[in-house]
Amino acid sequence: MASSPGSIVTQLEALAKETPKDEATRKQLLDAARALSFALESTGDSIQRICYVPLQLTIARVATDLNLFDILSKSNASDMDTATLAEKTGADAVLLSKLMHLQVSELAKSSICLTLHPPVGRLLKYLASFGMVKEVSEDKFAATNITKTLSVPGLQAGINHNFLADTKYQNPADGTNSPFQRAHNTDQHPFFWILGHPSNFNYFVQWMTAQREGMKTWLDVFPFEEKLCQGVDSNTLLFVDIGGGVGHQCDALKARYPKIPGRVILQDLPPVVGQAKPIEGVEFMPHDFWTPQPVKGARAYYMRNIMHDYPDAKCKELLQLTMDAMGNDSVILIDDMILPNQGTHWQAAQLDMAMMATVAAMERSEKQWYALLDSAGLKIVETYKYTEELSDSIIVAVPK
Repeated sequence: MASSPGSIVTQLEALAKETPKDEATRKQLLDAARALSFALESTGDSIQRICYVPLQLTIARVATDLNLFDILSKSNASDMDTATLAEKTGADAVLLSKLMHLQVSELAKSSICLTLHPPVGRLLKYLASFGMVKEVSEDKFAATNITKTLSVPGLQAGINHNFLADTKYQNPADGTNSPFQRAHNTDQHPFFWILGHPSNFNYFVQWMTAQREGMKTWLDVFPFEEKLCQGVDSNTLLFVDIGGGVGHQCDALKARYPKIPGRVILQDLPPVVGQAKPIEGVEFMPHDFWTPQPVKGARAYYMRNIMHDYPDAKCKELLQLTMDAMGNDSVILIDDMILPNQGTHWQAAQLDMAMMATVAAMERSEKQWYALLDSAGLKIVETYKYTEELSDSIIVAVPK
């Protein structure tokens, strides 16, 4: 009788703890595991793996420049915490901690958040998610077989970066001074640069549309009708999609709840809204969300993948502009990833690195979200997680 998936998982976990010594068996298992991995991939898994492959080389190079692999490999301690590694490398603790955390078990932060709780992840989180280091416990890391391989000088020579070195390994927090500007020879923020490059903008829109295809959405877990639609009529300001692009979420909302009355408003910059196709029941409103929110007293102000584009200080600015428009029944719905404080999935961790490299921003952990919203004068009422790999979630927040 064929083994059950559960028993196969148990066997694989046991093999990971004690690998075969025989070289032929080892190679046979490695090839079989790779073939199984490819066969199990969904469309989303495949595109995430292929699109972000260059990050592995780049982050490994950063870690090599910091001597991280050498430090961990030569340590006599069973593990080392982020503070110790930051001291030994001279790197910013927030940047370093995120470098090491993408965890093999699947197998961002501002100074405000840093003072409120220990750093929980950037470079270290990423390295761990690809097995380049091991995450022993929250904020503690140790060497793996891959760490030791990458500590060999001759092999390090094959990884050849370096924006972070030039900034003395500080955590990027300025969207106009990131690796993106160096790569594209510009001083513009990526979001303004792309508006001036139509072909890139079209690719961006297509990517934003297709990247989560087939995955669950926030409407699968958030009880929209129950929470927001009591007593609404055709004049009720029901839903404002701030920075909503060409309206994918507004379209999905109207498709899910076609009979619910109330005004649904899509907001984004004029060039973006200008590309949106008409959506029945949705109003288009050109708006720069860095200016006062013109829609007052709406039931829900929704922001999808907005906060992860900016450091904490800019997020607080945007949240304040939104809070100024809120009424007694208003809530802010933040649709973003909530990374676990330990054990970040590799797909989520590589997106964090992508945000760092392009817009000097970050994906935030649970602790970081609570700290950020608290510092902005908001409290989290509820959270609803709707994807496992990326930890996509809805955060429901109201003024304190």
